[in-house]
Amino acid sequence: MKGWIRFIVGVVGRLRGVGTGRTAAALSFVTVLGLVPLLTVAVVIAARYPLFQQWFDALERFLLRHLLPASSSVVRGYLVDFTNKAAGLQGVSIALVVVTAIMMVATVEHEIDAIWDAREPRSIIRRVFIYALGVIAGPLLIGAAIYSTSWLIEESVAQVPLASHAIPFLVGPLAVAITAFAFTLLYLLMPARHVPLRAALAGGLFAALGFEVAKRGFAFYIATVPTYEVVYGALAALPLFLVWVYVSWVVVLVGAAVAATLAEGGRRGSDKRRGR
Repeated sequence: MKGWIRFIVGVVGRLRGVGTGRTAAALSFVTVLGLVPLLTVAVVIAARYPLFQQWFDALERFLLRHLLPASSSVVRGYLVDFTNKAAGLQGVSIALVVVTAIMMVATVEHEIDAIWDAREPRSIIRRVFIYALGVIAGPLLIGAAIYSTSWLIEESVAQVPLASHAIPFLVGPLAVAITAFAFTLLYLLMPARHVPLRAALAGGLFAALGFEVAKRGFAFYIATVPTYEVVYGALAALPLFLVWVYVSWVVVLVGAAVAATLAEGGRRGSDKRRGR
């Protein structure tokens, strides 16, 4: 019992130390500015390969399946338009987009390091690797996960028609597993210090479960509380998106605090500096 209390105190101490609310708000702002450039870089690179079309089709089906029916045609048009414009970028335009995406990854790195109390900067080689992974591989991995999940479900139904009844029970755990894997990689590679795999895995699983709970709670709120539509009208999607991005970053920061506290035996960063 004492160990659990020490662990909870350690997590709360780290979150208070970085100012979770302020940090999540700052990361949300950076995300809004950097999300499109980040996806643009991924599209520019992926568009050079034939597999991209399959990836794009899977992403389109995934988005349309989770949006309101009335939004389907609009989203499909935006996706096609975005892909065509991204593929047409050249020279200076690509450089500016890459710089914006790198700034987003650098901000995330800084805040994660603050939770870990990492004061020594990582080597240039590792920083280049992390930034390249975040800017290029991150969006592509997300797309690959969506594509592989869709392919797995389609193949399962094709081979075993009766499996379609089990899909609702399989998609949820599979989505949590993919999300946990992504968070584990984030907590394992992003901090500028050695992170035990066990701690990163625990933080990743905690964040994935928290993300799933937040997603279901957010969906319940949208379905049962129509007040936001009355207040914002046609602009309702914008504040909802901003709130969701903020909640997502809170979950990411809490998961990072869990991983950092587990890695240091329940101690806060300030306790470690004082030698406790």
